[in-house]
Amino acid sequence: MASNNGNDNGSSQTPDTIVCNSLTDIKDEKKEAASGKKAGETSRYSKMSAKGYKVCCLERAKETHETYQDLLSCVTLEQYKKTEIIQSNIDEFIKKDEAIEKHIVDTSKLLNDLCNKIVAANTELCTITTCINDIVFSKSNQKNRSKAESDRAKEVSKCLEEITEKTGSIKDKGENAVESVITIAGIQTFTNTESLKDFAAKLMESVTSLKVCTEDNISSTASEIATFREELNTVVQELAEMQCEEASQSTTIEGLCKVVDFICSCDCEGECLDLCAEFEECCKDNGETPEKSIPKHMADQN
Repeated sequence: MASNNGNDNGSSQTPDTIVCNSLTDIKDEKKEAASGKKAGETSRYSKMSAKGYKVCCLERAKETHETYQDLLSCVTLEQYKKTEIIQSNIDEFIKKDEAIEKHIVDTSKLLNDLCNKIVAANTELCTITTCINDIVFSKSNQKNRSKAESDRAKEVSKCLEEITEKTGSIKDKGENAVESVITIAGIQTFTNTESLKDFAAKLMESVTSLKVCTEDNISSTASEIATFREELNTVVQELAEMQCEEASQSTTIEGLCKVVDFICSCDCEGECLDLCAEFEECCKDNGETPEKSIPKHMADQN
């Protein structure tokens, strides 16, 4: 410490002036550190809000990603597979419908030929029956006929009856067959499975679009998760830097205060230069604003 008589006429600065200037510099440095700390606190509060926002974005991205994954697993893939089966079945039905149509055409042609042959057979049968009746069963021939010839005539008559009966049965069956083919053709025309082909194609197009859209959203939300995670990590690192800088500023302020306390309040033996009492302006606050404490909700997030 300097003596009370420390004035030195040969020097432009006295010891008390030097110490006073040092105290003034310390006071200015303390103000700068306090200002830097407050600015750091403000930036940290803002960065902590940004951190909360990034955490919220990350959680929402995760929820959206899981929603689209569930949509793909529980709805989209199931409907896509069912649509594939529907389209495959319709294609098979169309092939069978074409085969049925061909069979109907072929059967109609065969039935037409059968009907023509039945008509021709009936015509021939009528001719034969008329001829036999005129020759075999005429009254003039029956008078001079022997018993053997009569028996033979009866056999011929019985054969004609059987032929007529079988011909009638064939005719009835042919007519039934024609009616059945007409019914089948009407049903086949009414079903019109070919019209389902466009429906199946549009259904597959819609379900495929849903599947692609869902898969794209899964990919995009996964990318968003990675982006938000990276941004959150960056904010956390920046926040850590701010916390360290703020702590450094607090340490600087505390150290400067201790320096002032040492100079102004230190006990010493003998006569000491009491600068703080003699030069009060060297260490007074000059209206400095006291440091504000960190809000509790912000401090809890550190």
